[in-house]
Amino acid sequence: MKCILVDDEILNLKNLEIILTENFPEISVLGMFQNVADAKLFIEKNPIDLLFLDISMPIEDGFDLLSCFPKRSFQTIFVTAHEEYAIKALRVGAIDYILKPILLSELKTAIESVKVVLKMDKSTQDNTITLNYEGGKSIVTITDIQYLKGFDNLTMVYMTRNRKVMVSKTLKHFEETLQQDFFRIHKSFLVNLKFASKILSREALFLELNDGTQLPISRRNYKPLNDVLKRN
Repeated sequence: MKCILVDDEILNLKNLEIILTENFPEISVLGMFQNVADAKLFIEKNPIDLLFLDISMPIEDGFDLLSCFPKRSFQTIFVTAHEEYAIKALRVGAIDYILKPILLSELKTAIESVKVVLKMDKSTQDNTITLNYEGGKSIVTITDIQYLKGFDNLTMVYMTRNRKVMVSKTLKHFEETLQQDFFRIHKSFLVNLKFASKILSREALFLELNDGTQLPISRRNYKPLNDVLKRN
């Protein structure tokens, strides 16, 4: 877990660094800063997981620093001597608020809360994919993707609730990215087998999805597809 410490008092910074080093080997302190400007510059250039932040500092305070990052990819623990700011700290998205002098038990509780949130964030990231298209992008839950249809260097992604989006990626790209539960049934189709219903054999082979959609199956992919469906 990567973190930085921000406090205008150097002794406070060193004390917190020692506590973290001696008690939390999973935490790496990437830097210590005594003003908002330097901390802001570092965060803009370096990804962090956690920010330990004082409130009362000269020129700009801790709230000023957080206001620079309305959409934050890191968690914040306020470490301050000012009890009266607790409610405001939580309102701006801090995960916890610790009063000085630091009690190890309170610090452990706060860091455990951070670990839980980071674990949830990672789980969410593992189950989503970003689809970039002309004019914007969408973050899509992978389990919402029903099937994909390839058109040369473009792919149409079909999702639940009648959603679809054209993406400037090849079907091969998605075949390599979406491995679990996805099967290439045809040179032009990649299907999420969670939505597969049955194979139809008429003059040609088709895979019918739960919503009634029928997609062609190539002869070469019929047997491996049939074997997978039988196992599932």
